[in-house]
Amino acid sequence: MKKQWAQVLLGTALALASGLSVASKLPDTIRLVVGYPAGGTADAVARVYAEQLREKLGVNVVVDNRAGAGGQVAAQGFLRSPTDGSVLLVANNHMMTTLPLTVKTVSYDPMKDFAPVAVIAKFEHIFVVGKTTPANTLAEYVELVRKEPEKYGHYGIPAPGSAPQFMGYSIAKKNDIQMSPVPYKGGAPLINDLLGDHIPAGVDAVGMITEHVAAGSVRVLGITGEQRLPILKDVPTFAEMGYGDLKASGWMGIFAPLGMEPEMVKQFQDAFNEVAKLPKIESAIVPIGFRPESGDAQELARTVQADLDTWGPIIKESGYLQQ
Repeated sequence: MKKQWAQVLLGTALALASGLSVASKLPDTIRLVVGYPAGGTADAVARVYAEQLREKLGVNVVVDNRAGAGGQVAAQGFLRSPTDGSVLLVANNHMMTTLPLTVKTVSYDPMKDFAPVAVIAKFEHIFVVGKTTPANTLAEYVELVRKEPEKYGHYGIPAPGSAPQFMGYSIAKKNDIQMSPVPYKGGAPLINDLLGDHIPAGVDAVGMITEHVAAGSVRVLGITGEQRLPILKDVPTFAEMGYGDLKASGWMGIFAPLGMEPEMVKQFQDAFNEVAKLPKIESAIVPIGFRPESGDAQELARTVQADLDTWGPIIKESGYLQQ
């Protein structure tokens, strides 16, 4: 772990060991900065947490949407935030791992420039085909691509340079076939084209397709994660099918500005962990493809590093880099 994160984590541990109170004076209003537009899934998760945090902390908690460049605008702007507890960053794996690995203009280092607080939610990515694509398993889809690459060898992704792009790349490389990503501006237009038979397949977050699976409009052939999802219990994980490098789940986490007092970091960590266990959180975010998570700052630090270790070699090998 890099030095800056180690210092934040060590400081928190020392404060606890010395018996110091972790209850710090919080500002009257706390802003949760979200790098995506209002109405999206990341925004929805942040808002339900904000609502419950108001009651837990006894202060006003608001969501501040700073959309742009896949979360890059929010993350870079957050570097100038005050350390008094008035601003926290709600970030996901795309902002903290994929962007720094794929976009040349990203000016922040996820391992140096942010203080981890807690993981709050996780989600899975799926490989999905439309109802007219004659494949019921990933192996069958691979054979379709092998026989008719022009017809079946392209797959939709919600954004260029996103994790779904490199999931498709890994599948193609393992099977020695040609698959080309088709980038969209978000998951909604991707799903629309999949439903309209304009593309044969796609890779996206599971929350985008649950209603269409139930309707029989699409078929899910594989999913990330360590275990099968209850809502897709018949769908094997990529790891089950021999794609061990595609098991990493997507996630959302809370980050503080560097320099925040360890006692306050711990106070926020505890608050988010307690809120994550409330039934209201689960009932609000499970239907959109997320599951509540709780954990300490060390877990979030390990999660970020594990993602960098997983996707770094794959992205480097692919040769992908945005200017």
